[in-house]
Amino acid sequence: MSADTLPPGLRPAAAEGASLRDVAGRGAPSALYALALALARHRDIVSFARALVRGPRSGERLSRLASVFSFVCHLVDVPPPTDGRARDGVDLLLELAGEEEGPALILAALLLALGERAALSYTPGLAFVRVEIDPADLARLPPHADPILRNGRWYLPLDPRRARSPLGLLPLPARNALRCRPVRRP
Repeated sequence: MSADTLPPGLRPAAAEGASLRDVAGRGAPSALYALALALARHRDIVSFARALVRGPRSGERLSRLASVFSFVCHLVDVPPPTDGRARDGVDLLLELAGEEEGPALILAALLLALGERAALSYTPGLAFVRVEIDPADLARLPPHADPILRNGRWYLPLDPRRARSPLGLLPLPARNALRCRPVRRP
């Protein structure tokens, strides 16, 4: 993916060095979600996401979630290019969306490409992905996972900003902020 394949309204932002949130305006997470949806519909992203989860346990939903989550966590730990030029589409997306929101954007796009019920969510200072899970999946989650129950639905929060991010666990301030307010939908 290159700057030429991005939606027209986003191309100048990347050239000027502005983040997507700067272009969309503060408090407008819908621009990031719209980009995640556009990426999820891209044929190459769909093919890549399917190849990423292909394997003996590909039929198990939580295994697929964990595979994609782990991939993105390790992907964003790769140091940025030293010459300031984007090496590939990942560098471009991280530059465009920003280091804090870029990982969530990439994760959401890959999960949406796989047909998961995923969305970008925000708490003060943190963009993360929430994936709707079935109640039957709750017993299979790791012990540290802290799923969110809202309006009778279970969501697994995913914070892919570091390689050692635990599946389903957000930093304590973010968890406390989520418990105090309803989950926002884009």
